[in-house]
Amino acid sequence: MIEELQVKIKRSFLDNYERDLHLHPDFIKFDDKDLINNGFTSFKTSEIKEFRYGVTLYQYDIVFGREFQLYIRNFDNQILKINFKSYFGIKKNEYHELYAKIINTLWNLYFKQKVLVFLKDFEEGKSFDIGDVNVNSEGVVISISKLLKQEEKLVIWNDVGIRKYATYISIYSLENSLDFNRGYSYKEDWNTFVLYEVIKNVINMKNSQIK
Repeated sequence: MIEELQVKIKRSFLDNYERDLHLHPDFIKFDDKDLINNGFTSFKTSEIKEFRYGVTLYQYDIVFGREFQLYIRNFDNQILKINFKSYFGIKKNEYHELYAKIINTLWNLYFKQKVLVFLKDFEEGKSFDIGDVNVNSEGVVISISKLLKQEEKLVIWNDVGIRKYATYISIYSLENSLDFNRGYSYKEDWNTFVLYEVIKNVINMKNSQIK
């Protein structure tokens, strides 16, 4: 059984208020408001739709601060934001470990299961959207930037390439990656890692069928 996570978060060394974060198999609860009473935002697991995460660097010639940011959105488009900052290297390593622990727990408790649901939908021939990408039995539909507009492009499965980088993933055409490619940021785009896992698994599944 996946264990829940309960931690206290100080948004920065200037913030004396420790905020309770509780990641439970049945819910997320975070003291994210600047109110003494009823300062919590809470989502049931069944209400959770997508997430994104990243680190913003504050710099002037050198990096003097980092803000660790995690956003969880429900099906009503309400957003729960978890963030904390490190300035001048104070608790930088400790905060990075906390950030990684929260991401891993979010994934294991809520989003790994969503990958399995999407893969089941795919096997049943259903079309669905993950973030801005449509996934269907023919391939994936991505938006390509042209001179004056965005153009939707269907990349069929035997032509789909995907690659993971530190801060984003790239989906592209194997035959024409120069013209048909699109990057998706973990920080700016919703459910990017879910998208990566779904497409990677579909490609692996189709490759195994060919063999």
